[in-house]
Amino acid sequence: MLPLLWLAFTAPPTALAQPLVPVLQPEIVQRLLDPPRCLKARCASGEWVVDAMPAIPSGQRRLDADDLPGSGGRLRLPNERRDWMKPQGSNARVGMQYGMQAMKTRDTSVRVSVDTGFRLQGYADDGIAGTGPILRGQVEWNQALGKRARLSQTTRVETGQHGAYLRNSLLLNVQLQPMLTLSSGVELRRDRDLAGRNQTDATLKLKYAF
Repeated sequence: MLPLLWLAFTAPPTALAQPLVPVLQPEIVQRLLDPPRCLKARCASGEWVVDAMPAIPSGQRRLDADDLPGSGGRLRLPNERRDWMKPQGSNARVGMQYGMQAMKTRDTSVRVSVDTGFRLQGYADDGIAGTGPILRGQVEWNQALGKRARLSQTTRVETGQHGAYLRNSLLLNVQLQPMLTLSSGVELRRDRDLAGRNQTDATLKLKYAF
């Protein structure tokens, strides 16, 4: 015991002292204590845009999430949900729908949905002839054709104890002028068990927006 005490009192301070490691670098501390301020109106909505941030004072650098203790990850939230679930109800049918945005770009959009439910009334809202449990599916496709034209297609199918029903519509809109649009389309309806409901329609419309 005495030799250890003698070593503790006689050893030079540099042999026992451990260098302190700073938690943050000096320039980061200065950046946090004296951040650049912007009192202009344009900074009110652009504080998270790098190009809109005020200049960093000399000797400092911009900080991000990786510079702060305990960080290293960033929370990213999507702008919108890509799927949905909602109940369906009317005088003709009730049920539940599940849908998904399969694709969405500047020029193309594809949405797919599936409905399960019970039909209360036949020959209604693109449905089969009878009542009972049903299964419905729908695909919506929109495609831009240049700056002035857009092609869209909607396919809807319903099946149940009383056959199956299909409705498919194809529509082309061409903007002739800012207020004038030419719309043309073809719509097809087919009933597996009732041929009298089969129908094909073609339309051509000139729309003017007032």
